[in-house]
Amino acid sequence: MKTPLALITAATLAACGPQPGGGEAARGNADGPDTCNAASYAGMIGQDAVVALSIPEPKRQYRLGDPVTMDFNPDRVNVVLDETDTIIDIKCG
Repeated sequence: MKTPLALITAATLAACGPQPGGGEAARGNADGPDTCNAASYAGMIGQDAVVALSIPEPKRQYRLGDPVTMDFNPDRVNVVLDETDTIIDIKCG
């Protein structure tokens, strides 16, 4: 009786672990293809957030540490700001 219970417990715990293929791609890999053309905006890094107004939609602008939705849109440009509204990163997602 103990063996089936142990097997059920092990199977249940295994289902709670990380799934194959989850990792980076599920979160939006920053090293993936430049599907939103973020590289063309790299010159804006270090400048004031107002310069990002020229980036076309879809676009999301937020401060580092701000809560953002977890939906990944490969065509959306994410503009990440520091506490002084200086652009510190531009990436797809």
